Amino acid sequence: MSQLFYKYFLQKANLDHLVTFGEQDDPYFEEIPEQELHFYQRKGAKRRRRLPSFIPQHDLKILNKFKKRAYRLDLQLSLCGLRLGWAGIIGLIPGIGDVLALFFALQLVKLAREIEGGLPKSLEAQMMANVSFDFGIGLIPFVGDFINVLYKCNSRNFVLLEKHLIKKYGNGATVKSVPATTTVDHGAGHTQHEGIYAAGGTAHDPANKV
Repeated sequence: MSQLFYKYFLQKANLDHLVTFGEQDDPYFEEIPEQELHFYQRKGAKRRRRLPSFIPQHDLKILNKFKKRAYRLDLQLSLCGLRLGWAGIIGLIPGIGDVLALFFALQLVKLAREIEGGLPKSLEAQMMANVSFDFGIGLIPFVGDFINVLYKCNSRNFVLLEKHLIKKYGNGATVKSVPATTTVDHGAGHTQHEGIYAAGGTAHDPANKV
C-alpha cells in the first residue's frame, strides 16, 4: 500500500520516471507468471532475474559483483514500503554523506571498466551522468535525499552494463528467468527458497546471486 502511495505521489509530481529502469521497475527481481506459481506462493511473488549465461566468465563475474554491490547500495532495505539501500542511509550523514555515496558509486564505475576491452566512452559517459545527477540532487536538503533514494544511480548503471554485455556477446538475446530460484512473496512479507539458483546451467555458480 505504501509503495502505491509513493508511486501516486510521483505521478502527480511528474517524477514517476525516476523509479523505473528503462523497460522494468526492478532490475533484480521479476514477478513469477501465474501458471508457474506453487501452491504456497501468492500471486505477485517474485524471483531473482538471472544473468545471461552466454557472457564470458570474466565479464560475468564483474557483472555479478556490480549487481550485488548496486543492490546493497540502492535496494537492500525497506522502510514503510519504500525500497532503499545503504547509499540512501549514508547520504543522510551531514557533511560527508553525499561524498561517501559518490565514492561508492565511482567505485562501481571503476569496476565496470575491468570488463574485456574496457567500457565504451559513450557508456562510461552515461554512467558518470547518472552518478553526477545523483550527487548533485543530493546536495539539496531533504528533497534531494528523497529523490536520491528513488533515483538509484547504481542500479541504473547496472542495467546499462548488463545491456551492453548482452549486446556485445549475445546479439541482443533476451534473458529468461530460472524456474528454480529464491522467490519473494510480497503478500506474505517473507522470502521463500526453492531449489538452487543456477547461473548459466551450473548448479553452484555464485553468479546471479543478489
